[in-house]
Amino acid sequence: MLKIFITMIFLALGSFAYVFNGLPDAQDMNQLKLMSASQVYDIRGELIAKLFEENRVVVPLNKMSPYLIDAIIANEDTRFYQHRGIDPIGIARALVVNITSGDIAEGGSTITQQLARGMFLNQDRTLLRKIREAILAIKLDVRFSKEEILHAYLNQIYLGEGAYGVEAASQAYFGKSAGDLDLSESAMIAGLAKGPIYYSPYNNIERAKERRDTVINGMYLQGYITEAMKEDATQEVLKIKSKRERSVKASYFLDYVAKELVDLYGEEKVYTGGLKIYTTLDMHLQKIAEQTLKEYQGAVVAINPSDGYIYAMVGGNNYSESQLNRVTDEYRQPGSAFKPIVYATAINKGMKTNTVMVDEPIDIAGYKPLNYDNKYRGAMTLKKALRWSVNTVAVKIGQQVGMHDVIQLANNLGLSTITKADEHLATVLGGVSVGVNLLDLSTAYTAFANGGILSKPIAVLEVRNEHDQVLDTFTTQQSAVLSPETAYIMTDMLMGTIYNGTASGANIGREAAGKTGTTDNYETAWFIGYIPDLLVGIYVGNDNRVPTDLSGTQVAEMWGQFMKQAISNKQKRDFSVPDTIIKGIDICANTGELAESNCKDHEYSAFIKGTEPKRFADKIIEKILPKEEKGSGKEKKNKWWFNFPGLPKL
Repeated sequence: MLKIFITMIFLALGSFAYVFNGLPDAQDMNQLKLMSASQVYDIRGELIAKLFEENRVVVPLNKMSPYLIDAIIANEDTRFYQHRGIDPIGIARALVVNITSGDIAEGGSTITQQLARGMFLNQDRTLLRKIREAILAIKLDVRFSKEEILHAYLNQIYLGEGAYGVEAASQAYFGKSAGDLDLSESAMIAGLAKGPIYYSPYNNIERAKERRDTVINGMYLQGYITEAMKEDATQEVLKIKSKRERSVKASYFLDYVAKELVDLYGEEKVYTGGLKIYTTLDMHLQKIAEQTLKEYQGAVVAINPSDGYIYAMVGGNNYSESQLNRVTDEYRQPGSAFKPIVYATAINKGMKTNTVMVDEPIDIAGYKPLNYDNKYRGAMTLKKALRWSVNTVAVKIGQQVGMHDVIQLANNLGLSTITKADEHLATVLGGVSVGVNLLDLSTAYTAFANGGILSKPIAVLEVRNEHDQVLDTFTTQQSAVLSPETAYIMTDMLMGTIYNGTASGANIGREAAGKTGTTDNYETAWFIGYIPDLLVGIYVGNDNRVPTDLSGTQVAEMWGQFMKQAISNKQKRDFSVPDTIIKGIDICANTGELAESNCKDHEYSAFIKGTEPKRFADKIIEKILPKEEKGSGKEKKNKWWFNFPGLPKL
C-alpha cells in the first residue's frame, strides 16, 4: 500500500513538473515586452516601409479608437474586467463544445489566455497546452493590471496581411491610424481576431461584412452602442485600401539599409526595436529607376556626387524572384567603363587631352588588343580615343603611365577589388581578376563629377528610437583623390563621349558626362554618367552570363531616358570650372593642334591654363601678317585677329 502511495506521489509530482516545464519564469514576465517594426522614411520624411520580422507598430490605448477596444471586449471576452485570467463560465461552455465535437476546441479562451499563448506559448491544440495557458493567464492577471494586459493583447494579436497589432492592421486595411477608425472599421478589424485569413476582406468581402455585422451586434447586445449606431454601422460601405498599394517599395534599398544597421545595432533592435530610420532615398527617382530596368536583368543606382546620398537603388528587375542585390553583391568585368581611371592617371602624369597617339595594330609581349569593330583610325588625340573608346590607344597609355599607378588610383577611388594581381595591360580594357560592383564603380566616378573629391555612398541620415530620441546621425565621408584640374579635364573628356562618341544616346540637352562599357560577347553592358548634381550607374547582364546582345551604347540610351524624366523639373546647371582651367579650345582631333578650316574632326577641349596649344596661332601669323609687320608688337596689337573670340592670347 505504501508503495502505491509513493508511486502516486511521484506520478503527481511528475505530472506537475511536466505541466510547468516550459512556462516562462518570473524574470521573463517582469514586463510585457512588445516588438515593434522599425519604420523607414525617405529623404522627404515620408514613410517608405517597415523593417520587420513581424509587422508591428506599438501604440498606447489612448491612441486606439474606443470602438475598437469595445468591439474586442464585447466579442472576445465579455467578462474581461470580472475574471482573474480565466473565465470558468467560458471554460464550461467550451468544455461542452469539446465533448460534443470530440475534439479540443479553442473556445473559452479569455483575452489574457490569448495573450499568454501569443507571447509565451506555441499554438498546439492540445490539452497540455491549454492547462499551461490557463496557469500562465492567472499569473499574468496577478502580475499586471487589466489595462496593461489589454494594451499588450491589442498590440500583439495577428490580424492578417502580415499585421500584428491593431495599428499595423488599421494601416494595412484602411491606410489610417487605429485612433481614426470609425465603428464599422473597428468592428471589421476586431472580427479578424477569430480568423484573419477566413474573414479577410481581400479573400471574401461579403464574409468580412457578415463578420463585421456580427461584431457590431455583439457590441449592441453588451450595451456598448445604441440600436441606431448599430443600424448606421452595418449599412456603411467598407472602403478597404487597395492591396496593391501596400506592396513593399524599394526592397533592395531596404535590404541595404537593414544590413548596414544590423552591423551597427544587431538584428533584434533593427527588426523589433521600433526604430525610426531616416534615409536618402528619393522615391520619385526610385520609381523611374525601377521602370528603367523593368525589361532587363541588371542594376541601377543613383547618387548625388557632391555628398554621396543614394537616391535610388534597384538591385534587379524582380525582387520576389531574386533578392540578390546586383548593385552591391554582383561583381562583373567593367569593360571600357574602367578606361577613365587609366586616362585620369595619364592626366595626373602630365599628358593632355590633345596628346596624339596612333590607333594601329599592336603587339606588347604577345598581348594583341583589338578595337571593338576591328578597325584602326590612325593618329588621334586622347580625347578622341576616349570618346570613341579606342582600345589600342588606351592600352598604349596604360603601358606608358605604368599599371602600378593605374591600380593605385583605382584603389584610391574605392575599387578595392582591383589588386596587385591586376597590374597587367588587360586591366585597361576591364579584364580584371575579380570584377567590380555597380556601387563601387559609380562611386569612383563621383571624384570626376565633384572636383576631385570622392563621396562615399550613404543611405542612412538619422536613426531615432521608439521614443523619438536621436540615437545616431550620419554624415558624408569624403576624400580628395584627384586635383580639381584633373577632375574637370576628365569630365570635359567624358562630355565628348556623349556629344560626339559612343554614348550619343545619353545626350539630354545639357552638360552631361559619362562612359560606356561592353564586355566580351556582350555579357555585360555598362554606362556610368552624371550631371553636376546626379550620377547614375546602370549595368545590364543576365545572371547566367548568357549574352544580352546589348552594348554600352544602348545602355547609355537607357540612361538618357532615365535622366530626361529625373531632371524634367530641375534647373539647368553646368559643371563648375576651376579658375586654373581654360575650356572650349577648338582642337583638330587628328593632329592635336588648333583646328584649321580644313579640319574634318573638331573637338572642344579643356586645358590647364598655360598648357593649351598655340601652334595654329603661329600659322595664322605666318599666313596673314605682311613680312614688314612681323617685328612690330605695336602694330600687332591693333590687328583685329588678335581679339578674335576663342583665339589663344600670345
